[in-house]
Amino acid sequence: MRKIVRNLFSFKEAKLPARKGSQKSKAQSLVEFAITLPIILILLTGVVEFGFALNYYLSLLDATREAARFGSGLDPFTAGYNSATNNQFYSVISSLVASNLDPRLRPGFTTYEGRRIQLDPASDDVIITVYGVQSGIATQFPPSGPFRLYGNQTSMFNTTNIQSQFQSGSPNAGVLVVEVHYTYHHVLRLPWLSPLNPMTLRAYTIMPLGAAEP
Repeated sequence: MRKIVRNLFSFKEAKLPARKGSQKSKAQSLVEFAITLPIILILLTGVVEFGFALNYYLSLLDATREAARFGSGLDPFTAGYNSATNNQFYSVISSLVASNLDPRLRPGFTTYEGRRIQLDPASDDVIITVYGVQSGIATQFPPSGPFRLYGNQTSMFNTTNIQSQFQSGSPNAGVLVVEVHYTYHHVLRLPWLSPLNPMTLRAYTIMPLGAAEP
């Protein structure tokens, strides 16, 4: 009797037969990974390349900001408002933009070993425009059009854009606009990003300019 009871309450772990579907599931996972891997790599490299481009853009923005800040204390006219253009004003600011991007252009920096962003005279440009705003109406200087260092690009601004920045009844003001247009070539140079290579990066700074106030 005890033997019968012992046999009734004794359990042995049953060994389940190996499922044939487990190997199939592993193979399916490998196929799915092989399909998604190129997409993941494209997205990852795109993010890395975008990071490089953003870093270049911030350098361009810093260059325009420093040049505009320096230029805001200068006089773009030779003898007062509406007079002949002071060419030195534009050449000094454009040179400052270029030297901020490429420190080797500065006196005494011939042995500089850091990163240099060199403007290409065949495609890049530095554009400088002065506006005088009187009674809500903007006047552009030079009268013949914005100063362009290389003549490759067009300004992102005009009198209409500037006038829209001033509310009705705003006091007279002078405005200095410094732009840089740079042709960015990809750092990674990956073939799947070639449709976006090169691309033009544009940065600008708008600064008050007391000498241009009517």
